[in-house]
Amino acid sequence: MRPFDDPPRLADGLRAKCHRFLTDEGGASLPLTAAVLIPLLGFIGLGTDAARGYLVKARLGDALDAAVLAGAHVVDPANLQTEIQKYFQANFPPGYMGATVTLNPVALSGADDEIINITASAAMNTTFMRLFGYQSLNIGTATEVTRQTISMDVVLSMDMSGSMAWSDGSGSTRIASARTAAHTLVDILYGNKSAKSTLLIGLVPWNGAVNVWLNGTTTYDNSLTTTTAVSSFTNPWTGNPQSVIYHTPNTPVPFLNNPDANWEGCVFARYRPPLAPDGLADHLLGPVTTSNSTDWLAWEDSSDQYNRCLSHGITRLNDQRPIIESAIDDLTNPRGHTNISQGLAWAWRVVSPGEPFDDANPFPKGLHERAIVLLTDGEQTGGDNDGYNDYFGTGSGAGAAGMDDRLRAVAASAKAEGIKIYVIQFFHSSGPLQALLKEVATEPNAPFYHFAPDGAALEKVFKEIADDLSALRISK
Repeated sequence: MRPFDDPPRLADGLRAKCHRFLTDEGGASLPLTAAVLIPLLGFIGLGTDAARGYLVKARLGDALDAAVLAGAHVVDPANLQTEIQKYFQANFPPGYMGATVTLNPVALSGADDEIINITASAAMNTTFMRLFGYQSLNIGTATEVTRQTISMDVVLSMDMSGSMAWSDGSGSTRIASARTAAHTLVDILYGNKSAKSTLLIGLVPWNGAVNVWLNGTTTYDNSLTTTTAVSSFTNPWTGNPQSVIYHTPNTPVPFLNNPDANWEGCVFARYRPPLAPDGLADHLLGPVTTSNSTDWLAWEDSSDQYNRCLSHGITRLNDQRPIIESAIDDLTNPRGHTNISQGLAWAWRVVSPGEPFDDANPFPKGLHERAIVLLTDGEQTGGDNDGYNDYFGTGSGAGAAGMDDRLRAVAASAKAEGIKIYVIQFFHSSGPLQALLKEVATEPNAPFYHFAPDGAALEKVFKEIADDLSALRISK
């Protein structure tokens, strides 16, 4: 018998072939791959779209944080939204990852709008997940920033000389444009608030002299004047010994004498030519004794000698928006000469702690700023019995004769105390005046010095100053 005809060997061969057939995996890989491919592609698509979504969310959050921090210095809500939008777009470019972005309106809260809340959302079309019915991804993020509010005292020092009744070059009078511009500043600083505990504003109108009555005072009765006993001193005006100073009921300013019944509120500067140079105190704050022992414990009234005294008095520092707005509205009927030095001097006294007004907090909590916004439309001029009792003469020559030096001295003293001085040269384009006012300002350029050639420009200038004051009040 041949070997392959041997039955046991034949059976063993068949079994081996059957085993190889049953255990061969070559033909089974195709259906197995098809069964796994669809869910595998789904997971890959999910990962791809999710990765794109995470990139958009991270960029969205970073852009929103950066935008709010960069724009947080702006106080006015409308401008704040614009500022944040600008920075947001710079940090989240349009079309990034194919996302469509919505930046929602700013929400402000807190006593002084110091808390900023804002949200942003993005819609992004999917790539692979649409195979499973997901056409888009919606992504959102939110940011909250608490701004540190810096308290601030501001005084508006407004020229009310006769030329302020003239044309402003824009179809109105200069004083009307000044009122409008001042209201713009107040609107920005207060926003939608009627009062702010961290913001005090005062107003000092002036012409050839300053009326130190409190604004709104219409009558004066010198029989109500009281006295305060002081150590004996020599009255700088009379040269006589004196041991009392006088207080009238309508101003905190003390006097060397009891103003007579005709007094309209204006005062002379603490300046007596025979006492020069050490006996001058027009550039100093409260009651002082100068280096040559001249006692300037109070002021001298101008009685009825200065017949162009304004009817507008001084508005003290206060946090009530209606009070300052009413005082601005009262700025009508300008007249008289231009005495910038006394307008600045009394603004400095109003914005500073200590006598005579003493409304500013001498030890404010946290960060604090004091500022004066000074507006004038002309060069300094002298006149009969003005704030310097016409010592420097009359007309524009009075400036060069000494009034300009007094202005420089007042400005230097105020700036040495940390007062920021914003100066606006309105309409009058004189080069010498510009040079002088640039010396007066904290810095000789914007935001501290501005020239406004007409009423339209004046409003823009006041807005720029208000924006800068707002920036000072906010620490990001």
